Amino acid sequence: MKKSKKEFSRRQLQALPYIATCPTYTQAAEKASVSHKQICEWMQQKAFKDKVRSLQDEVLENAVASLKSATTKAVEVLVSLLDEEDPRTRRGAANDVLNHAAKFKELQELEQRINVLEGSRKT
Repeated sequence: MKKSKKEFSRRQLQALPYIATCPTYTQAAEKASVSHKQICEWMQQKAFKDKVRSLQDEVLENAVASLKSATTKAVEVLVSLLDEEDPRTRRGAANDVLNHAAKFKELQELEQRINVLEGSRKT
């Protein structure tokens, strides 16, 4: 059975964002004003650990969404460089566009090959 927020202590609730976003428990402990040992003990509790993972997933989803929106802007900037007067800038932008397109195509082909292999393993 999952623990609700009400089942976490005030200290746990205050520490959750730090545990979910800091690279180490030591840093999270410092920011949350709790001991490293306390965080390790909390992480032994399934409900607490699940909540931390859920928050980490949410943070990652938000970061990916930001990257996706920035990708369009980055492509627009790169494409606009194709019209620059400096031939070195145009050449560099053209190389970048071609390299990114080739990498994308390569990843698509790998994904297709993996899907075929996974499909053949199921039969």
